[in-house]
Amino acid sequence: MHWSEKIARTLIERKPNKEEYVCAAGISPSGSVHIGNFRDIVTSYYVVKSLQKLGKKAKLLFSWDNFDRLRKVPVNVSNIVDGYEKYIGMPYTKVPNPFKTEEESYAKHFENEFEAALKILGIDNVDIKYQSEKYLNGDYTNQIIHALKNRKEIYDITMSFKTQETSEEERENYYPISVYCDKCFKDSVKVLNYNENTKELTFKCLECGEEKTVNIEEYKLVKLSWKVDWPMRWEYEGVDFEPGGIDHAANGGSYQVSSVIAKKIFNYEAPVFQGYGWLGIQGLGSMHSSSGMNLTPKTILSIYEPEIVRWLFSKYEPKDAFNFCFDETILRHYSEFDKLVTGYLNNTIDEFNRDILDLAFIKKPTKTKTPFGILSSVSPICNFNKEIIKTSLNKAGVDYDNESLERLDKVEYWLKNYMPNKIYKVIESKNEEYYNNLTEEEKDKVKKLYKFLKTGNVNDVQQYMYDLINNPELSKKENLNNQMHYFKIFYNLLFGQDDGPRLYLFFMASNSEDYLKLLNF
Repeated sequence: MHWSEKIARTLIERKPNKEEYVCAAGISPSGSVHIGNFRDIVTSYYVVKSLQKLGKKAKLLFSWDNFDRLRKVPVNVSNIVDGYEKYIGMPYTKVPNPFKTEEESYAKHFENEFEAALKILGIDNVDIKYQSEKYLNGDYTNQIIHALKNRKEIYDITMSFKTQETSEEERENYYPISVYCDKCFKDSVKVLNYNENTKELTFKCLECGEEKTVNIEEYKLVKLSWKVDWPMRWEYEGVDFEPGGIDHAANGGSYQVSSVIAKKIFNYEAPVFQGYGWLGIQGLGSMHSSSGMNLTPKTILSIYEPEIVRWLFSKYEPKDAFNFCFDETILRHYSEFDKLVTGYLNNTIDEFNRDILDLAFIKKPTKTKTPFGILSSVSPICNFNKEIIKTSLNKAGVDYDNESLERLDKVEYWLKNYMPNKIYKVIESKNEEYYNNLTEEEKDKVKKLYKFLKTGNVNDVQQYMYDLINNPELSKKENLNNQMHYFKIFYNLLFGQDDGPRLYLFFMASNSEDYLKLLNF
């Protein structure tokens, strides 16, 4: 059973008669939303799909926490504009857009960037909430008043998870809110007093010195603190499931504290929670939006097809951490996915992998595509010209159609940006020095290969090379070693290095004049 179905069945067992289940996710637009954040929304998305598969009505609720404060200026922002530190402490929706794009705010720029990627990834039918709008429209005013009324009890709950000693003075001056100053829009505000009867709040801004008394029912620049805001929204939206990072899942972490606040303050049982593991960049560690050290879905989609991204998140259980890396692991991912698709189409895979793929597909395929590995061998040889690639592949007997066109763009992006050493180019003149150091037997095989290629019968060159290299009296392992040895020789004579593309494809796709002159000794 797929992990998302297990969660879905838990939700049904917990509330068997609920009309519509709500699976939530939320992200703060602190910078470019990275692929690790995508796990938050895709986890809930798969649970929604599993609930629907079980015949239940369910929706995906996604919240932009854009009323949060700017805490840090990301590297990708500080690299293009100076002085953005002055906006720290302001809500994201009040910070100006640092990029030359049409969005009116910092928040909207990063929101649009991520929402565009969601569409490509096929994450559809999402109920998107913008928390700045919810707060500024007064939707949570009653909840804020309720939290202020119960502020001392909230303090007691929060402190029960901490080891530090409490004090009555601290308890008396505790307010579970952040207040933005309406003059400078910073949250450097100290609450001086709150009158429960009149709903009047007195505060002083430590940034600009503004001091005033406002009515909480009218002053909308007030936000509940995180561990109160979260359970408040669970009750407000009727949330049944929400994932979160492993830090939230820790003992004494946000989920545990918020669960108690939800029950005791908002009279709501906390939703089922699923902690998820971090995603990293191979060799660089975990991703963080605020640091600028991240991979956005847009970047990932420059290399991975949407279905393969969805497959990876469907394949791994949420608690499993994994890394994205752009070395030859890409070839393995594409190969594994294609193999499963073939089994899916032939009905030869087990139910578990079929469930994984059912969640991964945006549109169910009717056939497999040209392997990524073959395209990455042929494309550089053909200078990434799609028409020449198509002709060369057809000539080589490789099935290729328009459905594989998308892969060519991804192959080109991958090779040029991450694997330029795999863009092989033939050397300009014969590698005389290398050839002269070969044994007579090795030289003889080079001459025989040249003679065969000169006939122009390149369609049979793959079989010819194996017949030339292999010895029927040797073991399979010994012949494999021989193949590696001689291919290394051919590569050095053609490319001046120990490795290269698939040679049979190279000979079929290339102009014979370019390589014959390098083998003519």
